[in-house]
Amino acid sequence: MSQQTQITPSAQDAPIKQGWLAKLELGFAPIANKTRLSLNRSFGPLRVQRPFHPELEAPDCCHVYLLHPPGGLVAGDQLLMNVECLEGSKVVLTTPASGKLYRSNLARQQQAQQQRFHLENNSSLEWLPPETIVFNGAQGRLDSHFMLQGNAQLIAWEITCLGRQASDEEFEHGELLQSIKVYREQRPLLIENTRIDNAVTANNPAALAGQSVYACMLATVDQLSEAQQKQLLESLRSQLDCPQLGLSLLRGLLVLRYLGNNAEQVRKQFEQAWAIIRPCTLGLKAVAPRIWNT
Repeated sequence: MSQQTQITPSAQDAPIKQGWLAKLELGFAPIANKTRLSLNRSFGPLRVQRPFHPELEAPDCCHVYLLHPPGGLVAGDQLLMNVECLEGSKVVLTTPASGKLYRSNLARQQQAQQQRFHLENNSSLEWLPPETIVFNGAQGRLDSHFMLQGNAQLIAWEITCLGRQASDEEFEHGELLQSIKVYREQRPLLIENTRIDNAVTANNPAALAGQSVYACMLATVDQLSEAQQKQLLESLRSQLDCPQLGLSLLRGLLVLRYLGNNAEQVRKQFEQAWAIIRPCTLGLKAVAPRIWNT
């Protein structure tokens, strides 16, 4: 009787999946006293809902929701987004659901999301997406660059969840490379690169110290005087009651950081911070996107 040997395929022998390529180009411009979606070019499963102007105090501010029908990235997927905010435009961008980086394959193919935001003088962008969930075994690449010209103003946040707490799934293996960069007139305000390559890194006291949720919120405050910046910091510290949250001011960029285990907590904290920051920097009351209530 012959003995049969079971051969386990290696990563080198694993089939390469084609994956989805999705591209989205958006352009915003002030037309007829309102910010309009002047460019909307897409390829693949990445779209936007019809833009609208829900703010009574700022009827020129345009709200847009990004849609990714597959709901997440699998092995080989790429999402490429380019957003241009022309002079005088005011834009709020968000998405209706959390992003997801699913488990990759044996070949450890990457799942990449690249975002480029270009803000011309006297424009404003508020990039307020829900959290991104990184599944165990993912090979994620998250890359967000913000390029500001003149006195363009930015409020943005990114929330990252390692593993799925609701399913008791930890991020035990896989890799995530994340980059966030902010420039004004080619001058760097923030350059941040994060690498999470396995559970050891996640549990390292010098890294995430065993926490599964980390987040960063950014707001340009260099148009404010030093006294106004100080007052804004004091307001945030007195009104935000969260020991997992830290604040700093770097080269005219206000930075809020969270490290903990509760995505809902950080979302509420960032929304509360947004309600404080927006009137000070943009002169507008915070009006939550309608999709947040669904």
